[in-house]
Amino acid sequence: MGRRKRGCISMPIVDGRYETKLSTTYATVEEGIEAIKRKVQKSRRVRISNIPMNLLDQLMPLLKEKDLKVILPLGEKPSDELKQLGEVATTKARIYVDFKGKEAFSGSVSFSDTIFNILWLDDEILNISTMEYTKCVKCLLDTFEGGWRYSEKW
Repeated sequence: MGRRKRGCISMPIVDGRYETKLSTTYATVEEGIEAIKRKVQKSRRVRISNIPMNLLDQLMPLLKEKDLKVILPLGEKPSDELKQLGEVATTKARIYVDFKGKEAFSGSVSFSDTIFNILWLDDEILNISTMEYTKCVKCLLDTFEGGWRYSEKW
């Protein structure tokens, strides 16, 4: 099977055409949360931005000994336990999307090859989807770094 490199994405040739999986939208929120947990367990570096605090609480036991940076939602303050796990900041921006006619918050959990997008409102997760890459999501992780620069550090 041949491969062609385009930028950071390596695309295999399948039946004479280029083919690559770009994303997944999970059928249920629970399925998406389990996928995030599996990815956290396997990864060394994790970047979290603007996710609901109840999801962050579920992930915290898995974040020990990770290269971790977390940007909390607007108005949130970190617990002492979270501060011990890694670098923590709070966003100064209200980040949202229009999701089926509702203003929902948009957050992410990012890894070297996958970004989980989390849409939520009032601690209820509405949708989890991914953007997936064979390698190198530096261009998208730069978005996290920009948010980090302009957030309130703890």
